[in-house]
Amino acid sequence: MKILVIGAEGQVGTFLLRELASSQQVSGTSMNGVENLPRLDICDAAATNKYISEIRPQHVVLTAALTNVDQCEMEPAQAEAINVQGAENIAQACKIADAGLTYFSSEYVFKGEAGPYSEKDAPEPESVYGRTKLAGEKIVAALLENHLIIRTTVVFSYLPGSLNFFMQLLNRASRGEPITVPEDQIGNPTQARNLAQALGELIESGCTGIYNLVGTTRIGRYDFAKKVMDKLGYNPGEVKPVTTAELKQKAPRPLVGGLKTDKAQAMLKKHKLWDLDTALDYTIEQMKRG
Repeated sequence: MKILVIGAEGQVGTFLLRELASSQQVSGTSMNGVENLPRLDICDAAATNKYISEIRPQHVVLTAALTNVDQCEMEPAQAEAINVQGAENIAQACKIADAGLTYFSSEYVFKGEAGPYSEKDAPEPESVYGRTKLAGEKIVAALLENHLIIRTTVVFSYLPGSLNFFMQLLNRASRGEPITVPEDQIGNPTQARNLAQALGELIESGCTGIYNLVGTTRIGRYDFAKKVMDKLGYNPGEVKPVTTAELKQKAPRPLVGGLKTDKAQAMLKKHKLWDLDTALDYTIEQMKRG
């Protein structure tokens, strides 16, 4: 299958390129212009349609998005342009090219007061980011029959240069910097390679619709941080708990969040979703290999 990953310079896109390349003909684009990846501005409808029509992929994976939730809150027009209009541009181009589309969404489409959530639960986003991701979901589903909507959260890996939670903890611990983590946010940490493997299997199986692809362990962010520190050989006691309110962040966060994985686990045969210990053990080994 010929697969195009849009936003391949990001964490998820990086691992998708690595995993899909073993069994598929895969290529990628960059939002910002990265070495070896052609630049594609998804906000430019004409350029997007031209590129996809020339590449002629059978399936497109859209990971490109404005994912900084506080930035989205402060710059809603920019969030709308990238996460909603950009998604529509990609979906329209896929429709013309007769290509399937995977759209990456988030647990932020839920209010985060009654998690974990299944694919059938009604979304109720509270943040600009969550609202734009839900709008993107609806556009993709309306325009394309052959679509996958992937909801995920707290994606992490060993990836130097990335700002994922694992790397933030590793960098701060190695520099001896203070580490404060909210104790009232619950979710499902998700290993990036496992996410890429699972998505690859769903695409190959011809699955459509909404799937939650997250780690199977639902845990508080503070306890997750302590477990990471312990696995890295640092003192977990160095992690100091704070409340989300104390952080005074611009965008509201889902507190009692998390996603159910029953639907995906029942479908996946080769690449089951990992529990947190499996995910962290793999990540530590990945770090040791460099």
